[in-house]
Amino acid sequence: MGITDHIYQVLKKRLENGNYPAGTRFPSESTLADEFSVNKMTMNKIVSMLAEQGYLIRGNRGAGTRVAENRTRFKGALAFLGQLKPYSTRILSGMTAETTRNDFMTIIESPRIEELQYRLQLLKNQGVTGIVSIGYGIPEPPQGMHLFCVDCAILPSIRQERVHFINSDNFQGGQQMMKEIMRRGHREILIFSSERFAASPNASVTPRIRGFHEIMKQNGIPDFEERTFYGAPNSLADAKRFLQLYLKRYPASTIICTDSDGSAELIHRAAWEQGIECPGKIALTGFGDVTRLPVASINQNPERQGELAARHLISFASGAPPPEPLMEIVDTELTGAENIPILIS
Repeated sequence: MGITDHIYQVLKKRLENGNYPAGTRFPSESTLADEFSVNKMTMNKIVSMLAEQGYLIRGNRGAGTRVAENRTRFKGALAFLGQLKPYSTRILSGMTAETTRNDFMTIIESPRIEELQYRLQLLKNQGVTGIVSIGYGIPEPPQGMHLFCVDCAILPSIRQERVHFINSDNFQGGQQMMKEIMRRGHREILIFSSERFAASPNASVTPRIRGFHEIMKQNGIPDFEERTFYGAPNSLADAKRFLQLYLKRYPASTIICTDSDGSAELIHRAAWEQGIECPGKIALTGFGDVTRLPVASINQNPERQGELAARHLISFASGAPPPEPLMEIVDTELTGAENIPILIS
């Protein structure tokens, strides 16, 4: 469990136990940040989550935050299963918007893998009827519960009862990015993937790479596979090795296209440590729209994914489960295209 999840659970338990009486002023974010030794931005996110769950009421600027006196009587409860990282937090935001509109409670859980099934059973005992999961593979929900796997590979071969899938159109996103790269005149292109097993049909990034390759092929770049490097997840050493090998092999390269914003950040750091201006001397793109780097990326609409998953689960709880598992695909959108340099031929 990360520090954000831990603090959230501690404060939620205090509120449920009455440590902070209803109607009283909740401790300031500065005070709580000092208590838990975190920055104010982290504490602001946690307090916002508690407010979304109905535990707190935020006042106008300067008025502070108060403990809710009468929490909404919820019609039901869903659970969010995942670590609170930038991308998954956006999924949670879409989910809570939908549960709030329907007077459903959202419970946030970030269990260790070894306690996953136990925690799922506890959630069922608390009246939770549906789960939105990211980053936990495909857990088996307890009898009577439905589960939506968000942003994971959609695998028809393992379809099982009460397990549903929702993802962005990764192939579409790959095509959107490469089409824009081509439109801006780039032909000397390198591709970096931080998923060593990206060639596996089970990997989420595989459709993105296929989308890149498809457009390159259509535009007369036949050696697209040779221009693609598959590294290990989060390996700075592999990112450095890629730059050393591929920039020597393809010295005329003008842009590096990556399979994720995390991969783009790896390349950016590796280039900086090797004295290469990137983005700059060579352009760079990401995928996911969560990086602060000035690069083009692909918005996978995670808020929409969370919203749709919650909408389905609320419908199931009302007695309208589907006859078979659902598989939904959400459209992607290119962002930051202006960060791709236009080449003059």
